[in-house]
Amino acid sequence: MSDPASPPAKRPRPDDQEIVRSSEIWHRDGSLVLQAEGKQFRVHWGVLSVHSAFFRDMEGIPQPPDEPKIEGCPVIELSDSAQDLEVVLKSLYNPLFFTQKALPLSDIAAHIRLGRKYDLKDLLPTMIERLVHENPRTLEAHNMLKNPHTGKYAPTHIQPYKAMWIDILTLARENNIFSVLPCAYMRVVMCHSQTVLFDGVDRPDGTRATLSPSDQRLCTLARLEISKAQWNVGNTFGWLARLALNPNPGDCLSYSDCMGRKAGFFHAHVIKGSLAPFASIPHLMDSFHLCEVCTADARLKMTEGQQKMWDMLPSFFGLPSWADLKDDI
Repeated sequence: MSDPASPPAKRPRPDDQEIVRSSEIWHRDGSLVLQAEGKQFRVHWGVLSVHSAFFRDMEGIPQPPDEPKIEGCPVIELSDSAQDLEVVLKSLYNPLFFTQKALPLSDIAAHIRLGRKYDLKDLLPTMIERLVHENPRTLEAHNMLKNPHTGKYAPTHIQPYKAMWIDILTLARENNIFSVLPCAYMRVVMCHSQTVLFDGVDRPDGTRATLSPSDQRLCTLARLEISKAQWNVGNTFGWLARLALNPNPGDCLSYSDCMGRKAGFFHAHVIKGSLAPFASIPHLMDSFHLCEVCTADARLKMTEGQQKMWDMLPSFFGLPSWADLKDDI
């Protein structure tokens, strides 16, 4: 939301930098020129006013007669990046933009930044929803994102790249989209090594995505806490941690085999330091090769344990409970 006390627009200072016109956003019948980082875009008051309360209000403000104009159009200089502005303007003139299943995160970020600043009420929610889709609030929605054949997750509404989870986390924090933070933090911790948490990871354009020092510390501690918590009694793998206290069901069909396989899984994954509190239960069950009775028992305990871990997820990152996490946009 724009702050009326600190308007983000100002009149251009032509001597500051070389001015270039956009080759893509220059409508000959446009009624105003927007300028950002020395790049000009000729657009229509009517188009901006439909989507933005900020520009709708600005249109009604009389302009001083000595203000610079281009072919009769007022020139408004904005403090935004030219790239962000161009992305948003393109989408305003092309409704099909929003029908794309997956968008680059940079395009989503541009709409969120400018959407908040210029009160783009129709566009902002659609972009936030893409972040929410990939970082849901419920375990059920989280599990629905997994490929049923592989049990693996891959983003569908955002074009993936190695650094995207760090960038999503940063974008959400900077724009007060608090509801996605628990899952976004979890994906950073789950998808990246400890080295990446401290050193960052390269983006496709050659720049490097890095966590803030506070998030480096937070993610490092959370990784340790989650890796321990998943083995606690009542949590995802808690039923494996103390086999003597959690024996096979009385009607187990192959007691020694099932106990041996459970013990083998426990020791192998503890030694590896596996971090899998929300792993695909069907695929885990296939890997256990337990009898039917033990499989049903394990499936129930893991389902309940994962839900408990999910309920705890915000606390690992110092966040309020799911119910208290509200966006502030």
